[in-house]
Amino acid sequence: MRRIRLLAAISTGLALAAGAVAPVAARGGTGPTATAAADVPAPKSLGTVRLITGDRVTVAADSEGRRTASVTPGPGRRHILFRTYEQDGRLTVLPSDAGDLVSAGRLDRGLFDVGALLAQRYDEAHSDALPLIVAGAEGAAGSAVRRLTSLAEDGSPVRRLDSIGARSVRVAEDDLGRFWKQLATEAGTVSTARAADAPRVWLDGRVNATLDRSVPQIGAPAVWQAGQRGESVKVAVLDTGADQSHPDLAGRISEAKDFSGSSGTGDAFGHGTHVASIVGGSGAASAGGKGGKGVAPGADLLVGKVLGDDGYGSESQVIAGMEWAAASGAKVVNMSLGSDSPSDGTDPMSLALNELTERTGTLFVVAAGNSGEQGMSTIGSPGAADAALTVGAVDRAGALAPFSSRGPRSGDDAVKPDVTAPGVGIVAARAAGTTMGDPVDAQHVAASGTSMAAPHVAGAAALLAQRHPYWSAAQLKDALVSTARTAAGQEVTEQGGGLIDVAAAALGPVTATGTVALGPFQTGGGEPRTTKLTYTNTSGADVTLALGLRLATAGGRTPSEGAVKLGSGSVRVPAGATAEVPLTVDPGRVERGDYYGYVTAASADGKVTVHTTVSLAVQGPVHRLTVRTVDLKGKQIEALPTIWGTDGFVGYTDPGSATEPAVAEVEEGTYQLDHSSLDTVSDGQELRHVVLPEVKVTKDMSVTLDERRTTLVDIRTPRPAEQRGILSYQTYRKIDGHSLIQGTMYFDLGKRLYVSPTSAVTDGTFEFASRWQLVAPLLDMAVSGGKGAEETPDAYYMPSSPLFDEKATAGKGARLTAVAAGDAAAPVFAGARGKLAVLTNEQNVNERELAEKAAAAGVRGIVLVHFSDIAWTRWHPEGDRWGVPTVRIGAKAGAALLKRIGKGRTTVDFTGTARSPYLYDVMQVSSQRVPEKVVHTVSERNSAVVTARYADNGGARWAAEQRFARRPYQDTAWLQYTRYVPTGFDRTEYVSSGDTQWKHFVHHETTFDVDTPLVVGMADAARTYRAGERTADTWQGAVVRPSIPRGTTAPSVRSGDVLSLRIPEFTDSQAGHRSRLLEGGGGIGTSGGAKAAQGDSAAAVLYRDGRQVAEADGGYADFEVPSGAADYRLDLTTSRVSGEWVYGTGTETSWSFRSGTTGAATALPLLQLDYDVPVDAYNAVRSGRTHSVGLSVRAQDGLAVPRGVSVQVEASYDGGASWSRATVKDRGHNTFEATVKKPSRVRGDAYVTLRVTARDAAGGSVRQTVQRAYLHRG
Repeated sequence: MRRIRLLAAISTGLALAAGAVAPVAARGGTGPTATAAADVPAPKSLGTVRLITGDRVTVAADSEGRRTASVTPGPGRRHILFRTYEQDGRLTVLPSDAGDLVSAGRLDRGLFDVGALLAQRYDEAHSDALPLIVAGAEGAAGSAVRRLTSLAEDGSPVRRLDSIGARSVRVAEDDLGRFWKQLATEAGTVSTARAADAPRVWLDGRVNATLDRSVPQIGAPAVWQAGQRGESVKVAVLDTGADQSHPDLAGRISEAKDFSGSSGTGDAFGHGTHVASIVGGSGAASAGGKGGKGVAPGADLLVGKVLGDDGYGSESQVIAGMEWAAASGAKVVNMSLGSDSPSDGTDPMSLALNELTERTGTLFVVAAGNSGEQGMSTIGSPGAADAALTVGAVDRAGALAPFSSRGPRSGDDAVKPDVTAPGVGIVAARAAGTTMGDPVDAQHVAASGTSMAAPHVAGAAALLAQRHPYWSAAQLKDALVSTARTAAGQEVTEQGGGLIDVAAAALGPVTATGTVALGPFQTGGGEPRTTKLTYTNTSGADVTLALGLRLATAGGRTPSEGAVKLGSGSVRVPAGATAEVPLTVDPGRVERGDYYGYVTAASADGKVTVHTTVSLAVQGPVHRLTVRTVDLKGKQIEALPTIWGTDGFVGYTDPGSATEPAVAEVEEGTYQLDHSSLDTVSDGQELRHVVLPEVKVTKDMSVTLDERRTTLVDIRTPRPAEQRGILSYQTYRKIDGHSLIQGTMYFDLGKRLYVSPTSAVTDGTFEFASRWQLVAPLLDMAVSGGKGAEETPDAYYMPSSPLFDEKATAGKGARLTAVAAGDAAAPVFAGARGKLAVLTNEQNVNERELAEKAAAAGVRGIVLVHFSDIAWTRWHPEGDRWGVPTVRIGAKAGAALLKRIGKGRTTVDFTGTARSPYLYDVMQVSSQRVPEKVVHTVSERNSAVVTARYADNGGARWAAEQRFARRPYQDTAWLQYTRYVPTGFDRTEYVSSGDTQWKHFVHHETTFDVDTPLVVGMADAARTYRAGERTADTWQGAVVRPSIPRGTTAPSVRSGDVLSLRIPEFTDSQAGHRSRLLEGGGGIGTSGGAKAAQGDSAAAVLYRDGRQVAEADGGYADFEVPSGAADYRLDLTTSRVSGEWVYGTGTETSWSFRSGTTGAATALPLLQLDYDVPVDAYNAVRSGRTHSVGLSVRAQDGLAVPRGVSVQVEASYDGGASWSRATVKDRGHNTFEATVKKPSRVRGDAYVTLRVTARDAAGGSVRQTVQRAYLHRG
């Protein structure tokens, strides 16, 4: 379901921006208030969605809005390639087995639009099922739909949508994999997917709902005086229900029905009541005050509740309501609702609207939407439907409302909206107990939005339908559009025909064709094409009208002379009759572009004026592009490579087959084509990418994407290394200001990547980039003996297997004699003592129990022969280990090994290490072309060398870390898995230099979910590296305490009388590393863990002139304080109870400073302490009875260097029970050296608690106590 919104721009925040978070009130009674701050340095999770394929996509964003994302394949789907697309801010993830169905038009691309799914709350936090619309009413398609809908979530209804031959169904998240397999079976191959009997599937998108002076603004009172108030005209309002007890609606509603699954047809939200009263409220509650009559106070109102009590519904609910309204005899249907995403008019709601209008003659009046501030082409569904009368919003002065969605329509650039109407500050009925909008009194509320504009037009259509009861929906629409008042300064695609004038439509003598779309045409010739404009005279006298035509592009360019012309300069319209005027386009004279304007018709005295809204679409010549795809064997394969140009993705007119090429009709221009594939080879998986970045189409032509032309992307490293984790690559293409990022990622099995060489791109920008992470091999298996050459099959440790040589750092490994030991279901370990047992595992038995049996039998290790050739599994360093090392290999490799054993003594050598002393984080980049040989040799000429230390915190043996890479053009960085690194460990890391931006996250313990971004632990600031740069980076190094790091993008400031604190609760010895205690939602040990452990806490208390005035949970809060200068003290305390964290278990930091009211945001004078303790990788000092502690005192970035600084240092070896003052030497420049001495009574290892106090000449101070700051070894 695309989310359908209430199309009211409500001041209470109904239409919150995506990702906006309401502030959470901090603790506190009277006095200044505090709210939780929104800024966070670690990623803030935006959510996880399930795709129709069963795969999961998680998106997070950091404090600067940079997105990180990850894909977790569904069960059994790690062999699938995942394509990622970033275009115009939209993020799409398309699995390779779904791509052809999307290209063939059988799958809605919205099912893979991650941003839209999140915006519609179809994430795991808000929905446990994916709602779908499955179409295919007859024959094989109908049978397929019935089979698919049989997989609906237990207890969920399956709704028939006869207007589009479809059914709606909700599929539980855990059943999506099964549903996808069935759908893939039903859709078949690319060629059969195009067939009429193949099912079509859309997301059942979520829909949300988008009077005193406004009714006269459109001329309604004049029509009332003429005797039309809407009597006998049925008008249906599809919305959130209605409060039938409201005086304005009492007795006005003849029928109501619920489609939302709510408790009834009442209105607990308030939107539907407001809208219904604008259409046809009686005005009984006004009594001369606010509000007033609706536009058609005599209309017969029907209420269909299609949106729930929260203001949201689904497309299928809306379609069901539309079908009911049309079947109930509604002449007009008001729909103040719509989808969030732009539509081209081919979505389910638009198709249903067109069908119902054609079949029943019902006029659907639809709000345009409230996305105008996002720019042009923001009309959603169902407002994009051809037959819809789509309404934008203006204010009381007739100016276009900033929020009113604009055209042209996505896809064909047709004019939408059709008209405008008042939609700003509309006062109308307020449902009892609701708070939508700005309440005026108990009976009335003011609201703004195209939701308010649409019912003005629906009411006007009812007045017109009463006056002309036999007019069709098209005639009603034409009359309202052609008599509307256009406004100077508003584009045609913003206002359509203009502000409606129902008096002119109902009482005026002449109406005309409302809107005409000319084209599309192609430049370069062709026969002239003529369209008839119709003028209707309902009066008793002939009317003569002078005609005029004005058309222009957005840039002001007009058609050439004679390109577009009227058949005459005037027209006489007989009384009670019609007249036609030809409008002709000569393709030989038109230039490429989109033209908009009006054909005007006016009487000599100016009393009669009507117009027709005209759009003219002129394309460049369209050519036939034939596309062949050839595999490594030279065989044509059935595939649909992506075609992309400046107008977006291009579909295929003929998808071809295994023997026939695919064909697309494309406008003349430049395009990029690309194709990815996956090949299984003996030692893993190979990825191949064929890209044609610059296909200039100037005539009918053929192109071939040939996998045989691909070349190896060769990453050469100083030391032996293997790719571990996700292998990903991407292309970036920019042409004429339009850009596309296409990415592909493949999970652990990907070992090699091949890409096609290209010529240098001359038009725009092109880049190919691939992301690698290489470490020392975890496990190499070499088989010898048995009368054969040495073999090296792919081998993988089972997740909880011990390693053959777990202490090795250089891969010493083990050499074992291999013996056959039967099947895992009935192992035979006799004769396997001290050897390597090789077993088949056809029944997939419990490997842990098998390992325990092997250990009891004295077996040194196990090789399991998997039932599939893909033997991959992921080893995890933490948790209970199995009895013996257990390795898995593929079926073919296993059969070869067992055959070799049968021929004679066979030896297996295992080498490798989990403690790789080096890491190569590589971003390989080819700009403007892919060369014939793609070689990236890692060295200091193209990398920085980082000596990284992952300090031991006294608990966990392994830490989790991720390093995200982002090219300059990327909005989203894709996850490369959570990696594991030993604690108390130093590693040399080569990181690619240049303009690639890197961001590193480290958590002091492992996480269970390695497929999602880390939102716990510490992070550094995003940065680039210089070639040859050498730097050291220590993570979790003592002293860990609260501080504001250097280089922060979120300082603690005062703005006016608000103190905005942004103090990370944890920073370490490395400048720039920081972490917050409260880091998201989830549980302990997960990537979304709320805290380092349950029971951890942080608290901030603010004092003003010695009096407590506010408090908050932690160092991120906004405190509103009284005006004027005062002395402040801020106390921040933290406590950590995790057994995996033994240093910095408690901190107390107290800042004293003076602050007064400011204009612009000004950094607060909070003194900061930085520590330099000579600890080792285990956060311990080993220097005998005394050691030195370096200290520096600084201000926040941007403030002057503190003057007159003094420092006092105290140390405790008994947790703060007793203290010793250290000797402090001033080393200059606000740096100090303290000598800490272990008391004579203390023997052996002891934790050192530090208490440091610093003051400056301005009267500011900081006092910081850190429990167990580090360990002093005995």
